[in-house]
Amino acid sequence: MSVAETRIDDHVGPWTVEDVLALPEHPARARFELVDGVLFISPAPGLAHQIVSSGLRSQIDIASGRSGTRFLTAGAVMVASDSRLFIPDIAVVDRAAVSRGTLAAPLEAMLLLGEIVSPVSQAPDRILKPALYAQAKVPAYWRIELEPDVRVVVHELVGGSYREIATITGKKSVQVAGEFTVALDVAALGRELEG
Repeated sequence: MSVAETRIDDHVGPWTVEDVLALPEHPARARFELVDGVLFISPAPGLAHQIVSSGLRSQIDIASGRSGTRFLTAGAVMVASDSRLFIPDIAVVDRAAVSRGTLAAPLEAMLLLGEIVSPVSQAPDRILKPALYAQAKVPAYWRIELEPDVRVVVHELVGGSYREIATITGKKSVQVAGEFTVALDVAALGRELEG
């Protein structure tokens, strides 16, 4: 079977990044991610998730733009290494590593990855992904919790693992791996959710 014909039901053996990239889009927009040959499928994010993602990306983008840095902020972009493929909710990537035709941005070009925790993503977003992102030496990881209230848990890479440096529920300025500072307004994200 060629890579172009890959279907979940027909696949045998460990998955590769190429296999996953060749899958057709899921009809319910589920996300396909890969860790060392194992395919993970998660449901498409809900409205609250998307509202917070959009607002947070906007705040990061404004800060990055004002500082004149070389980084691009994206959401739900595919990020890959040799045997891993992730779709983080927020990605801040070195502009020099991507172009308009980039299908999957290189994991090593990430400055910050962020995950918004949902009921079905608690273990991956709180345990698995931070460990794998740290292993890949991504300088910053933000975990965004929606319950009971919106909060951003900021982590920085120290000696090969993440260290929590702040939990933000209101307004606070946060350095992103020494490249630029974001004036986070988490309370505004919460207000957006309330309508």
